[in-house]
Amino acid sequence: MSSKLRLSSVHVIGIFALLLLAYHFIFREFFPLPNGRMGHDYILTLAGFLDGFLWYRHNGFVTPPWFSPSFCGGQALFADPQSAFYSIPQFLTFIVDPLQAVYWAFLLFAAIGFWGMYLFARHCLALERLPAVVAATVFMFNGFYAHRMIIGHYGYQAFMLVPMIALLLLRKPAAPLLSARGITYSLLAGLLIAYWFHSGLTTLMIPAALSVVCLACLTAFKTPDRTFLVFVSRGIVAMLPVLGLAASKLNANLTLMSRFSRDFYPLPGIASPADLLEFAVRALFYSSENAYRMATPLWKNIQWAAMPHELAYGLTPIPLAIFAIALGAIALSIRHQPKLRPDFRSRVLPAAILGAILLWPLAMLYYSPEWNAVLKSLPLIGSTTSPFRWLIIYIPCIAALCGIAVANAGKARTLAAALAIIGIPMLNFLEVRNFYENQDYDPGAVVAYYKALRAGAVDNRIVRIGAQQALDNSQLADGTSPMRCYNPIYGYRLEKLGNVHLFPGQVDAVGPDGALNLINPACLVFPDENQCQPWDRFKAEQRPEAKRFAAYHPFEFAKSERQVVADRITLVSVLLAIIFLVAAAGRFIRKSGKRK
Repeated sequence: MSSKLRLSSVHVIGIFALLLLAYHFIFREFFPLPNGRMGHDYILTLAGFLDGFLWYRHNGFVTPPWFSPSFCGGQALFADPQSAFYSIPQFLTFIVDPLQAVYWAFLLFAAIGFWGMYLFARHCLALERLPAVVAATVFMFNGFYAHRMIIGHYGYQAFMLVPMIALLLLRKPAAPLLSARGITYSLLAGLLIAYWFHSGLTTLMIPAALSVVCLACLTAFKTPDRTFLVFVSRGIVAMLPVLGLAASKLNANLTLMSRFSRDFYPLPGIASPADLLEFAVRALFYSSENAYRMATPLWKNIQWAAMPHELAYGLTPIPLAIFAIALGAIALSIRHQPKLRPDFRSRVLPAAILGAILLWPLAMLYYSPEWNAVLKSLPLIGSTTSPFRWLIIYIPCIAALCGIAVANAGKARTLAAALAIIGIPMLNFLEVRNFYENQDYDPGAVVAYYKALRAGAVDNRIVRIGAQQALDNSQLADGTSPMRCYNPIYGYRLEKLGNVHLFPGQVDAVGPDGALNLINPACLVFPDENQCQPWDRFKAEQRPEAKRFAAYHPFEFAKSERQVVADRITLVSVLLAIIFLVAAAGRFIRKSGKRK
């Protein structure tokens, strides 16, 4: 194969189609497994999407589902940071059952990740098509996305938008800062970041944002002219739609989380710097089960074992081979260009920022009693239970560097590219996934209930509270709200679940204290405004409100003044976003017509 191989757009599309087909063949067996089971966290995810579909059947999608009767005898929904009613997989359940919806969304976001990284590499890093395809392939097959989706962590799906956001904030830096083109890119980036909030990525917003900054630093290092100025200015403009579209949910999230703090968990780490570096390399370039076996004996101050899916970031060892090939090619070229003097002055700032960001995940994972105390005292960081999740910062950066490495591989360019495009899917196909093949969640009840609803064979409402011993969110399929539901907001062992006055039985039954057997969820978010306490149940005189709530209808409740303002801001922002998108689409159509 020639080292000067050039790809056309048709070639790129063909390679993408083959990669997506390979993606399907590699991961399809997990949705569900041959025995009909799925990843354990689908107990939350599939039941949650079914719950969202039940709300949609009665109320459409314009009215947000503030509360849900489906779990724990009644709980907050829109205010839960992990809720994802306004997300693509949820919208897909309006068309197909939740199991098909999550798989369609799985493939869709893998595709978005490919094209986002490809376009970023082409338009921001100025790479040719072949190196850009390599960067896109590495990112598309990252182990974090694939294995978190296998387990059921659908809130992390929007991580695949990172390179697309970077592209919008960095493309065409020569355009005037406040030009129509630049503002359009900023507003589109803002819409994608707002989607992070609404789709459940909230817990990883900061490392995901730092991943975008890393890509900006790489762009500034490679093409330094005005890059950082453009990135910062567009980022500021992008915050307008972010704060507007997310105002309602963000305020509700902060209000609810103030009652369910997570700072009582220990912050785990690894005490030896050498072991820490080895763990990072294994996590980033080997399988999650390999990283799990290596790291498990090393953890200090850890409350529960970090299972393989928590350590899944692997990009396969192939990026290491590509870097080695490129370094060899660069070393040979330098021998023939001894007077090469790159301009480092304009690259000092992006290099410093990039270095600081890349060191931070390692700093969070290093353990000593003194350093651990410092980390626990920091806002947000102190509430972190899984600092290894911050390793996602490296994933887009390594993918982009692979593209740059291939572009600089000289005569080995085609060999390095083929190694990535063929080898990465092959290693993913051969990876041993014993942990993932032995999951035990059964999606059958959720899927069957969904199909019965679509066929009009059953009605939907919560009629009873399930037994204390059960921990199965799928009970909503037979009209039961489990007393013990699976929701990490209450703690991984439900330490902050306070519905102790519920009892197994009908939701309209009256308890010894005269209250109904159903939690009034407005008390969880706005207790002062509704003259109640968190975990209070509906009073007997509130039977009409309780009946509406149990049947997935909105009921009257009071909000805080701050929430009312936030709701109005979001409503206005949504209307402006619709106008902007229609105008942008019209502008694009007119320009396309003129080019013809």
